Amino acid sequence: MITGRTALYGVVGHPVAHSRSPEMQNAAFAKLGVDAAYVALPVAPERIDEALRGAHALGFQGLNVTVPHKPRAASLCHALDPVATAVGAANTLRRTRDGWEGFNTDAPACRTLLEAAGVARGARALLVGAGGAARAAAWALLQLGTELRVAARREEAAAELCRDLAAAVPGADAATADFEDLEAEADAAAVVVNGTSVELPGHEGRLPPLRFRADQVVLDFVYGDTELARAARAGGARLVTGEQVLVRQGALAFTIWTGLPAPEADMARALEAREGAR
Repeated sequence: MITGRTALYGVVGHPVAHSRSPEMQNAAFAKLGVDAAYVALPVAPERIDEALRGAHALGFQGLNVTVPHKPRAASLCHALDPVATAVGAANTLRRTRDGWEGFNTDAPACRTLLEAAGVARGARALLVGAGGAARAAAWALLQLGTELRVAARREEAAAELCRDLAAAVPGADAATADFEDLEAEADAAAVVVNGTSVELPGHEGRLPPLRFRADQVVLDFVYGDTELARAARAGGARLVTGEQVLVRQGALAFTIWTGLPAPEADMARALEAREGAR
């Protein structure tokens, strides 16, 4: 039951009705007996500044931030953790008296999952996209010591990402790749990461059809039965799903907000239960 003492949390995005974070985070609160509620908050891009000020004024204790607000959210925080500073994007906000403190949990989530999938130092990695999620993935891949190539429809955005992350990660090897030659770039890579919003509800566009092999690792930030995920499974690649990324980053956010170890297995089961219901 929600009362006047219930702590409020939410996810801001545009669109955000598809988000699975509410059932995942509410399952975590219920499991640990935390008096809190988590909701999805649709916010148009031109209203993100006032939305974050309003959420703070309303007493929200924490927020997640998703497409397309992550870079802007970072610039609106009064303090950032070192990863959010390096990435230039914040996907987790924690309330302080003076405003929002920003964190990036996408990046460490991506790093641990890629490392567990067997990504090794010196591997060639192809990152598709140059937005907030792509920046988090770039940080993770460079921390793992990969040779990073970034392909985006807007080449200038890919070049900016490479410059920013190379400056933030000592010894980084980052360069742009030709988006028009994405199939060949993917074939030459040991690791392929989709950091775009392609196949998110409400977002248009498609990636070129890609084929994968059993010796490759594929990570897709978009959850659900995406074309990329199907291609990875068909080729026998080691697939890191958008659901895995969502749960891992959400568990890290839960701990930032509450100081408690997150019940990650219960959070994953909450997503599985929704998928089964569908």
